[in-house]
Amino acid sequence: MKKILGLVIVFMVAFTLAACDGNDEVSYEDGTYRGVFIDRDEIQVVVQFTLEDNIVQAVSFRSLSYAGTDYLNTDNEIVEGIAQQHKDAFEHLVDKDIREALVDLYEPGELGLEDVDGRTGATIRSNKIISAVRDALNRGVYSY
Repeated sequence: MKKILGLVIVFMVAFTLAACDGNDEVSYEDGTYRGVFIDRDEIQVVVQFTLEDNIVQAVSFRSLSYAGTDYLNTDNEIVEGIAQQHKDAFEHLVDKDIREALVDLYEPGELGLEDVDGRTGATIRSNKIISAVRDALNRGVYSY
């Protein structure tokens, strides 16, 4: 039994390495994806997006918070400004190939999205969005 299990593991590793040889471009299934970013046991970002032929069709935040503050449901102008920065960054992906556009979020200033919002004085943390999107892609399609 141990030999069979060992052979199965070796086969799976070899198959995975052959599939990831870098020659074939990754392609994602069409559907709706959901992913999360969690830090210090607190869910901070939950994203949902739809892909069709690797092109982002729609994006939305299911949750966006920090230190117990819900950025999506607030009357605080500063928090609303931070939420809008995140929405603008996430919406950059719409109508773009997820395989190419996601890396753009590492430099939000290059997208015309200011790193520091003049109205709120807040700095966007797009890495949380990137992490949540990558989590969603790793999980696979949430719904078809």
